Amino acid sequence: MKRREFNLKALTLAASLTATLLTSNAMAQQPVLRVGLGPQQPTAADTKRVWEPIYQAIADKIGAKLELRVANDWAGISTALANEQLDVAQMGPWGYVLANRNGGARIINTMLVNDKPTYKAIIVGRADLKVEDFPKGAKGMSMQMLDVGSTSGWLVPTYMFKQMGIEPKSFFGKYAEGASAAAAQMGTINGQVDLATGWDTHRNIMIKNGTIKETDNKVVWESDPLPNEVVAVRKGMSPEMAKRIQDAFVAISKEPIAKDLPYPYTGYISATDEPYQILVKMGLELGALKP
Repeated sequence: MKRREFNLKALTLAASLTATLLTSNAMAQQPVLRVGLGPQQPTAADTKRVWEPIYQAIADKIGAKLELRVANDWAGISTALANEQLDVAQMGPWGYVLANRNGGARIINTMLVNDKPTYKAIIVGRADLKVEDFPKGAKGMSMQMLDVGSTSGWLVPTYMFKQMGIEPKSFFGKYAEGASAAAAQMGTINGQVDLATGWDTHRNIMIKNGTIKETDNKVVWESDPLPNEVVAVRKGMSPEMAKRIQDAFVAISKEPIAKDLPYPYTGYISATDEPYQILVKMGLELGALKP
C-alpha cells in the first residue's frame, strides 16, 4: 500500500511538473506585440492610461503579450516604426508617411473621430489677440510649432504659409519648433506666445477634460479636412498577421470595449494609402521628402 501510495504521489507530482512546464513553454512561446503610441493625450501617462485597455484587447484577440510604449514626439514614433523597433504604431498621418517612405511601414487602419475619418489642423492665438487678414496680419508675432513629425503642428501649416509666399522662420518675430501639443496650447493661454499650431481633436480633448476652457484661447485658422490618425505596422510583419490585427481593430469598434475609447475617438476602419497622398505631395513640395 505504501509503495502504491508513493507511486501515485510520484505520478501526480510528475503530471503537475509536466503541466507547469507546458504552461511555461506556452508562455515563453507567446508572441510579444510591441506597440508604440504618439503623444495624443496631454501627457504620456494619460496616453497610456486611456489606450492600454484597447491595445490589451487587440493583443488578446491575436494571442499575444502586450508591450506598450508612448513616444515623446511624433517624429520619434515614426522613426521607431521605420526602424522596426515596434510592430504596431498608432500615429499621426505625416508620421506614417515618413515611416512608410523611410522604412516601408504599412497602414492598416484609419481612426475615427466622431465617426469621421478626418480632422483639421488649427492655429490658435491668445484670447485677446487681434489679427486681421490671417496670416498676413500676424507678421512679427511669436509662433510656436510642434515637432517636425507632426502633421497639423508642422507639415500642414508650413505648407500653407509657403503657398502664400511666407517663410515662417523669418516672418514671425519669434519662431520655435518642437513643443508638445499641450505645451503649445498652454503657451498661448499663459501669454508666452501669440500663436501656436495644433489640431482640433487634441484641443477638444483638453476642453472636455477641463484642462483648458474654450475661451482661454481662440482658433485663428483651420485647414480643410485631413485624413485622420492611423494604425500602421512594420515592414517585416507578415501579411497574415497584419490582416489579423486590422480585423481586430475593425471588430472592437462594434464590441462593448468600444466604450473605453477616449473622447472623441469612436472606432477604426480598414484603410489604404490613397487618402494620405495629399501629405506626400506637401512633403515633396516642401523638400521634406525625397522624390
